[in-house]
Amino acid sequence: TISRQLGSGGAEVANRVGERLGFKVLDRELVVLLEEQLEVSPQMLQLMDETRSNWFHETMLNLINSKIVHQNSYLSMLGKVMHLAAYEGKVIFVGRGGHLLLPRDAGLRVRVIAPREARLPTYQAREGLDAGEAERGLDRLEAGRADFVRRHFHREPDDPYQYDMVLDSSVFGMEGCAELVCRALELR
Repeated sequence: TISRQLGSGGAEVANRVGERLGFKVLDRELVVLLEEQLEVSPQMLQLMDETRSNWFHETMLNLINSKIVHQNSYLSMLGKVMHLAAYEGKVIFVGRGGHLLLPRDAGLRVRVIAPREARLPTYQAREGLDAGEAERGLDRLEAGRADFVRRHFHREPDDPYQYDMVLDSSVFGMEGCAELVCRALELR
């Protein structure tokens, strides 16, 4: 599993490792699988995916649409989809609490980080935002991801003890991080 700070390049590291080792990389593809399983719209699952949700919000949405999926149900289904994918073969999960949903001894748990000043321009360019919008967006999304982990796993996302390795992409670069992950898999 690869957990990542927003804008740190964790998904890119996952893709490079996947290409090198012939592993399937599941990031947003997990959400697509859940859409099919639960027969709900992509917009509905985006409300649940790695973001803050609360009882009132879910209840109000449920009154409007009976196909609403509560975040706890989403998380349960996500765990099942991850377990099935892991059982089928070599796979890398990006985000979504995968490092906490899967057994610790089932693979390698990696966290990709970078200083905020390195992540902000990456996020800004990717989203096409001005500097102020990028700062607010980064703060909002990071807070949502952290809240998701705290609410559902009762853990802090930056706790290094829940990972086998923590890599700073601003130090090692994407290729260096991918190389270190591949080497760690060999050693494991």
